[in-house]
Amino acid sequence: MIRTLLATTALATLIATGALAQSTTTPAPASPSVQEPAAAAPVARAEGSIVTNIIGESVYNGTSDNAENIGKVTDVVFDKDGMAKSVVIGVGGFLGVGAKNVAFDYDKLQWAEKNGDRWLVAQTSKDELKAHPDFDSKPYGPAPAPATSTDAAAPKAPATTDTAQAPAAAPAEPVKRADGNLATNIIGETVYNGTGDDAQNIGSVNDIVLSK
Repeated sequence: MIRTLLATTALATLIATGALAQSTTTPAPASPSVQEPAAAAPVARAEGSIVTNIIGESVYNGTSDNAENIGKVTDVVFDKDGMAKSVVIGVGGFLGVGAKNVAFDYDKLQWAEKNGDRWLVAQTSKDELKAHPDFDSKPYGPAPAPATSTDAAAPKAPATTDTAQAPAAAPAEPVKRADGNLATNIIGETVYNGTGDDAQNIGSVNDIVLSK
């Protein structure tokens, strides 16, 4: 009787142990925690700008809801010291065709924040811009090449026909060179490390940084 009881107790213990083993499941290994990417640090706004961000930019006369687009920047004019002197604004016309290019004081141009965008603002009107004289870019063009000996050919003999010849056109008045330069003349230009015969090409201009 005692042996039977002990055997029964042992069997019950085994059954209970098995039941515990069946009901206790091995926990799944914890999946590695996914780290969220770190938020990018905000980029501090520079005080100035670069020329390629200005050329082609629309100019507004303010930042209010009824602000008007009064033109588009087509170039930047630099003085002899390399400082930005004025911007050339194309005003009027349609899709840039027939627009009048006028110079506007660079120091009077401002960047303003509007709905998360940067607006180029000039406190003037389209009519006031149209009243400015046309901007003449010829003084900033490349200097003409000097005449060579082959260019100074001997005068031709007069024609033998009796047809009246039109008087020779007066030589064009030389264009007075400006002291400064245009941004569109500088960007893309090759840079050399000197002017000697052994000067090397060391790069090209991709952009111009403006201080304001």
